[in-house]
Amino acid sequence: MPLTSESLSGNDRQDREIDEPASVRTALLRRSDSEHHISPTPLIIGLQVGSGIFSVPSLIARQVGSPAEALGVFLVAGLLVWTGAASFVELGLRVPSNGGIQEYLRASWGDYTGYLFSWIWVGVVRPAGNAVISTIFADYLLRAFRPSDTILLPWTTKMVALSGVASLTIVNCCGATTGAKAANIFMVLKLAVLGSIIGIGLSIYMFGHGHGVPASDAEWFGWGRAKHSQPYFWGDILDISTAVFGALFCYGGWESAAFVIGDMENPAQDLPTVINGAMTLVITGFLLLNAGLYICLPFELVRESKAVAVEFANRTIGPWGGLIFTIAVAVSAMGAVNANIFAVTRLCVAAAQRAYFPLILANSHCCTAQDEDAYFHRTLAWPLRLPVLGLAKLTRKLRWDYSVPIFPLLLNWFLTSAFILAGSFSSLLNLIEMIKFFCYMMSVLGIFILRSRMDVPPRIGSQPTQRTYRTWTGNPIIFASVSFLLIARGAISAPLEVPTIFCIGVIALASLYRLYSSRPDGLPPPT
Repeated sequence: MPLTSESLSGNDRQDREIDEPASVRTALLRRSDSEHHISPTPLIIGLQVGSGIFSVPSLIARQVGSPAEALGVFLVAGLLVWTGAASFVELGLRVPSNGGIQEYLRASWGDYTGYLFSWIWVGVVRPAGNAVISTIFADYLLRAFRPSDTILLPWTTKMVALSGVASLTIVNCCGATTGAKAANIFMVLKLAVLGSIIGIGLSIYMFGHGHGVPASDAEWFGWGRAKHSQPYFWGDILDISTAVFGALFCYGGWESAAFVIGDMENPAQDLPTVINGAMTLVITGFLLLNAGLYICLPFELVRESKAVAVEFANRTIGPWGGLIFTIAVAVSAMGAVNANIFAVTRLCVAAAQRAYFPLILANSHCCTAQDEDAYFHRTLAWPLRLPVLGLAKLTRKLRWDYSVPIFPLLLNWFLTSAFILAGSFSSLLNLIEMIKFFCYMMSVLGIFILRSRMDVPPRIGSQPTQRTYRTWTGNPIIFASVSFLLIARGAISAPLEVPTIFCIGVIALASLYRLYSSRPDGLPPPT
């Protein structure tokens, strides 16, 4: 029996069984040509090797007492993230369709949780995250070309950020896989920066000329380094936890492969290889990068620097190297935005295919391109009809012949631009991180629900299939525990904001539930 929406959510309407992976994949890619198959590896690396790894080492150094402790923090954080990534491998093979967390939550906790996740993720989490990253891109780019300006005008930064998001949106509008191809280019550039820091650092270490560990009597473990305060157990625990949470931020993006599983040629074979390979590469790269920084820079300088990668280039290569690395960090930030755009538009299409969003976002509002004009004349009021018809005609070939998700791309561009113009992100960032890890936690806990529903004893002599794939049981338990601690820490760090957020959340939940209850029940048939 095919894996269906009803069988996953526990409903009894067996008369409407639909092959979900096929229907979602049909909505995303109407052509089955092999040219549309993509590898999510560049997307994962493009998100993980973002601007964070080039700035967060300073935050971590302020919380620990030696370079060895800093490296240990990155190793522990990487292993903790890997428990979540390994859990998502099992989830992806049990629910092998585009949509990622939306599909996992829906399959394990019910239809409304997938519906709610889609609205929150597409409407708030990803656009706000893209706004923050694109603002970092603008800061670094302006710093590269206008180094004499110690204080940048806010509107200058916003205009550059808006231009960057618009440019990436146009790139993704050029074809169904142009975003993935752009991710390949960004990945090469990021790995070049990562490799250059590692190569320079290790070369200097071999000759013993570094200003960091080789020139320090304290060496890697901080022997003899004066403590800033008396040892305090709970204070040390708090510092280490802050450092680990900062390192977890650097590893963000590992979940992006889940949103494009339907675009893989062979998910059962590709997904474990992609996620485990990307995690191995990123953890190893982050450890070697930090080692290179501590070899070439004094520990105290790493603590004080706000752009440690740029400081590294200034010290080892010269001012022109600092300029190149400043631009490289800006490019890394835009690579993360590009990967986010590509992933969130796939989620948007999958959500629209389930009627969580308007069907036009999945290009399923009409049976053929020729029916669009009549559809818009029938459904749109006259003030909106002319511009929408013009946009539909302009993008018709891309949408119908090449399966480019134009409308989701434009929606994401509009929301991201609105968040960029909104201004401050400090409170919003805390809320975003809490929402993200709550979704992660509920997804990995859903593994146990899916196992109880879907696992059946294999028949004698049968071969293992993707449905019998099981990750180590400790992986979802460990990652869910870490996610819970992150959520609790976010709530404790902003005690005055939590009641306000809770009240707004209740109102939003009530509104979305009313909208959800009034929509047509069930999944519309694929067009």
